[in-house]
Amino acid sequence: MCGIAGALATQRGRGLEHLVSSIADSQHCRGPDARIVRRFENSAFELALGHNRLSIIDLRPEANQPMASEGGRLHVVFNGEIYNFLELRSELEALGRRFTTRSDTEVILAAYQFWGNAAFDRFIGMFAMALYDVATRALVLVRDRFGVKPLYYWSDGVTFAFASTPTVLARHAGAMPNLDYVARGIRFKYYEDDSDISPYTSVRALEPSHALRVTIHDGQVELVKARYYNVGERARALVETLAGESEAALETRLLALLRDATMLRCRSDVPLGLSVSGGVDSSAIAALLSEGLPRVIGYSFGRPDRPESEGPLVAELVTATHLEPRWVWVEGPEQVRELFWRTLLAQDAPFPHGSVMAQHAVFRAARADGTVVLLGGQGGDEAFMGYRKFFLFYAQSLLRHRRIGALPHLLSALLPFVPPVARRAGVFLADRKRYTGDSQGMGSRIVLPASPPGGSMGMAHGDSPRDRQLLDVTRFSIPTLLRYEDRNSMGNSIESRLPFMDHRVVEFGLALPETAKLGNGFGKLILRRALAGMIPDRIRLNRDKRGFDVNQRVWIEGGLGDELRSALRQRGGAVADFLPAGLTINNAFSNAALVGDPQAFKEAVSLIWLADRL
Repeated sequence: MCGIAGALATQRGRGLEHLVSSIADSQHCRGPDARIVRRFENSAFELALGHNRLSIIDLRPEANQPMASEGGRLHVVFNGEIYNFLELRSELEALGRRFTTRSDTEVILAAYQFWGNAAFDRFIGMFAMALYDVATRALVLVRDRFGVKPLYYWSDGVTFAFASTPTVLARHAGAMPNLDYVARGIRFKYYEDDSDISPYTSVRALEPSHALRVTIHDGQVELVKARYYNVGERARALVETLAGESEAALETRLLALLRDATMLRCRSDVPLGLSVSGGVDSSAIAALLSEGLPRVIGYSFGRPDRPESEGPLVAELVTATHLEPRWVWVEGPEQVRELFWRTLLAQDAPFPHGSVMAQHAVFRAARADGTVVLLGGQGGDEAFMGYRKFFLFYAQSLLRHRRIGALPHLLSALLPFVPPVARRAGVFLADRKRYTGDSQGMGSRIVLPASPPGGSMGMAHGDSPRDRQLLDVTRFSIPTLLRYEDRNSMGNSIESRLPFMDHRVVEFGLALPETAKLGNGFGKLILRRALAGMIPDRIRLNRDKRGFDVNQRVWIEGGLGDELRSALRQRGGAVADFLPAGLTINNAFSNAALVGDPQAFKEAVSLIWLADRL
C-alpha cells in the first residue's frame, strides 16, 4: 500500500523530477517508510517515477520501488496488494522464474513478463500501477477491477503525469475545482463513478478495470485505453449455474468464497486488525477471522455503554467471536473540530455526512495502536442487495413485467420490511429525489451548474434489479465509498483490505437470483442464513442497517456548527460567489439548518473545500 507518481515529457527541461518529487512529498502519509524518485531517459522522451512505500510484505529495502525486473527491461511503481502473490509466484517458479525478494511487487513484474496484459486478470487484489517497458518505450498504467486504489493522470500533449492523488497534478496543470463533481455530490450523494471524472477539471481518473498505454508518436503523447475486465459479463455467465443450485449449496459456496477472500487478505508482515460495526458484513469478517487467527483486534466507533452507538451490538460480537475490542469515541467540541479538519485534509474533496469523520477516527485510532493493516466490510450491501431500496426496485420490476407468480414472494419479503422503514421515514423521504428521475436530484441552494439529464439513481425502464445492483457496484455507490475508505485509511498510513470487494465474491452476489438476496424483510438474505450460529442473531437478524453511526446533531450543536460558520466567514468572497441573493451564511448554515436540512452539511463542506482551491 503506497503512493505512486510519475511524469513523462517529449521535451527536455520540463522539470519532471521536481514535479514527481512534489507529488511524492504530498503523498507522504500514503507511504512513510520509503520515498524514492528515479529518472529514465531515451531519445524519444525522459521519464521520472516516484514511490512512497508503506511496508506491508517483505519489509526489507530490497523490496522498495521503483523495482526492476530481472534483466532490467521492466520497471514498476505499484500501490496496493496482490493477495494471491504466493500462488502466482509458485506458478511462475514452475515456469523457470527465480525471485530475489518475498514481495508481491516482484511477482507483478514476472507475471507481466510472461503473460502481458492477461496478467491483470490473474491478480486477486487491489492495485494501481505503472509499468515502464524499456524495450518498447511504453508506459502502461493499470487500475484494479473496482477502483479500490486510485489513479489520476493529466496530459497537455507533450507532458504526461500521474499520481495516486490529484491535487499536485491539478496545481501543475492550472486546473480548477470541478463544479460538476461537487454539484453531483450534493444532489445525488455520489462523486466518483465509472467514468474518468475527478475533483479537478483536466485531471482524469483512470477508470476501474482499465489499462492505459502511453507512447510517443511524432513528438506527441499518445494514449490508448483498454478494458481488461467486465464484472457484468462475468456475473451473467454465472447466472444459470447458480440458478440450478440448492439454497444450502449456495450458502456453502458463499461461505467458502468469503473465507478464502478473508484469509488471503491476512497475508501481512505487520500487525493486522479489523474495522467492525454492529452490521452483518464486518461481523461476518470477524467470525471468519476468528476461525483462522488466534488473536484479532477489532476497532469500533462506539462504546458498549452508549446505546445510541454501535457499541452494545459490537460487545455481543466480542463475546461470540473472542474479538479484542478497541472502542473509538469522539466527544467534546475540540475533539470534533479537530476530527473535521483532519478528515477534510485526508479526503481533499467534499464529503456528505459525519460518518466519514467517524471512519477517519477509527483508522487514526488503529494507527496509534500500532496496527498497519485493517480489514473491513465495505461492499457487502452492493454485492448482496443490502440496501432497502432494492425491495422497491424488485417490486417495480415485478409489476412492470407482470410477474404474477412472484407476487407471494414479494409480499412475504415486503411486509416485515415496513416497520423499520416507517421508523426512519424522514430519512427516506429526504433521499427520494435521488431516485425519482429528476436530473437535479435533492437540489442545492448554492449556485452550481445544473446536473445533466440521466443523473438519477433510479431503475431505468427495462432494467432488472440485478442491472440496477450492478450500477451500485460500478457507478452509484462503490466508487464513492471507496474514495472515503482509501483517503481515510491512507491519511492515517493504514492499509485497508476489503474481502467483500474480492471480484469472485462480487460476481457471485450479482449472479444470485433476487429471491436469494431479498426475503422476509431482509436484504443480504443468503448471507444472513449462511452466518447462522456464527454471529449473534441480534446482529444477523437486525433490519435496521448499521454503519458508522454518529449523532451528528450532538456534534453540530456542540460546536461543529460554529466551526463551519466561522470557516465560511473567513473565506469571505470566495464563498459569497456561490450564495444566491438572500441566502447568508448565518441563515443557510444555522445549527437548525445543519441538523434539519440534509443538504446543508454537504453544502457547507463543499463551500469550504471550493474556497480553499479557487
